[in-house]
Amino acid sequence: MNQSKKITIADIAQKAQVSAMTVSRVLSGKGVVAKATDVRVRRVIKELGYYPNLLARSLSTNRSMHIGVTIPIMEQVLMDNYITQVLSGITDVAQQANYRITLIPFDPYEKNTDEFVRWAHSKILDGLILIKTIMDDPRIDALADSGFPFILLNHKLRKKSVNFIDSRNVTGVRMAVNCLYEKGHRQIAFVSGNLEESNARDRLRGFKEAMKSNGLELRPEWIIPGWFDQQAAYIESQQLFETDHYPSAVFCADDYMAIGLMQRVKEMGLQIPQDVAIIGFDDIELASYLNPPLTTIRQPLLQMGKEAAEILLDLIEGKKKAPVHKFMEVELIERETC
Repeated sequence: MNQSKKITIADIAQKAQVSAMTVSRVLSGKGVVAKATDVRVRRVIKELGYYPNLLARSLSTNRSMHIGVTIPIMEQVLMDNYITQVLSGITDVAQQANYRITLIPFDPYEKNTDEFVRWAHSKILDGLILIKTIMDDPRIDALADSGFPFILLNHKLRKKSVNFIDSRNVTGVRMAVNCLYEKGHRQIAFVSGNLEESNARDRLRGFKEAMKSNGLELRPEWIIPGWFDQQAAYIESQQLFETDHYPSAVFCADDYMAIGLMQRVKEMGLQIPQDVAIIGFDDIELASYLNPPLTTIRQPLLQMGKEAAEILLDLIEGKKKAPVHKFMEVELIERETC
């Protein structure tokens, strides 16, 4: 076909031997299309070099075709494996629906109540996915009151008009403590995340409940802060080993803190897992490449990002109404640190 000619949906339909409506469904991701037909239409789209006119679509739908995703202001945030896996899932779904992603660096501790609402009223975005928000953030309530489509990711907030997707954090921690108990550990410590985040609170609650249900002593001095930070966990964990009576196992509320702990344990001349067993949470991609490979609770970060994006698009298009609350299942991944 003459490449100087503008390719249209009708051209694609003719070559793929389907209706223009079917091509529109494939492009928009709306409606039911048989898998074989979908594959054939997409092959023709690629062969013809067709690119949808996003500006025209934006004008016709009165949408910007952009969704915003908050990322915390921190050094090398895009090197954080947790963030990149979630963003990969969001991006996959957005691209399929011909949406674009706008990353919005933000301060989780900012108290300007209208900040999120200003983004909503900017007309630049059709919806928001909020990552790494904290408890009692007044900006979330203000955004919910505005009626703008948004969803919290990995943050649980049971309020009217607030949507969220989260993991079964309490269940995951119980799996970890039960695993340690079954392997003979009775003296178990805990490295906590940032307790201003709901998932950190849930993981601490899960630890306390699991210790109690297994009849184990809960020692306050063996619950130390790590703030979901590798370096902080490395520094704070020293106090666990300042006496000869140290824990035989440590559960960390995320994998990066587990990595910091592993460094501390090795510097103390102790062996993992012979002297100290360690379990993390998340199953970031690095976990299986550590020495030794890290036992962890896997939460499906990529899938969580995908489902957050799918829910948000449904909210934007009116297919779902707030509140939408979804929990992702977790699983224990046993490797060599336990």
